[in-house]
Amino acid sequence: MPAKKRLENIRLTSRDIATYCQVSKSTVLEWIKSERLKAFRLPSGHYRIDKRDFRNFLEKWNIPIKGWPFEE
Repeated sequence: MPAKKRLENIRLTSRDIATYCQVSKSTVLEWIKSERLKAFRLPSGHYRIDKRDFRNFLEKWNIPIKGWPFEE
């Protein structure tokens, strides 16, 4: 599978999102529960966020898009 294709299929954790946005993990969980950030729940109860959905969230809330996981 080409590297670009794999990059598009990246799934992020709530901790990844918290680190990127410089907020607490509980803030990210609130975004998920309030449906501001699209996520899905694993059988273990943890959330995963598709990179594409995270990018849409950043664009909607005017948060700069730079660095990992968006660097090519």
